[in-house]
Amino acid sequence: MPSLYTLNDLLGLVVFARKYPVLHNDLDSLIVAWAENQITEGNDSETLLILASLGLDNQPERTEVELYLARYLAEQRIELPPLKTAALVWIKLFLRQLSQCASIHDAEKKMDFLVCYWLEPDVKIFTAMVDTLKSLYWHLYDEWEGPGTSEAVRMKESEFFELINRAMLPYCRKIENPDWLQLLAR
Repeated sequence: MPSLYTLNDLLGLVVFARKYPVLHNDLDSLIVAWAENQITEGNDSETLLILASLGLDNQPERTEVELYLARYLAEQRIELPPLKTAALVWIKLFLRQLSQCASIHDAEKKMDFLVCYWLEPDVKIFTAMVDTLKSLYWHLYDEWEGPGTSEAVRMKESEFFELINRAMLPYCRKIENPDWLQLLAR
């Protein structure tokens, strides 16, 4: 099964998780899954094979994953992206996951993360996107009139996701484009 993330995506997540450790949840498993995919596609790096074999454990050991990933990157002369680029990768993947939520309730849990945690990587478009999502969260989920009175409760799922996608579309066009991504990360 192909990996859901590219190496660049994963490296961005690694860098961003170093700044914000709360984001590190299943990153080790994602890296191991990527390595397994690379091996099945014919990459014959011994270091990558060791990294992929860490998936034989129920929960890969974080220090081992980091060690063999670092060795693989050194072998391939690949550098970690700067924090600003990593922030844009993280928000791009966050939006992708938000748009794939199965229900309004799942989207609420996803957006709730932005309200509960303070992420400030000093990238203007990142801050604008997070602020927009936080505003939408409060607009859609605030129950100031009492339980069950939020705007999201009154909406159909299609209307809800259309509202979110419409609000994020101008930003997504920029962060999905690699040329824009480099420019915005400066």
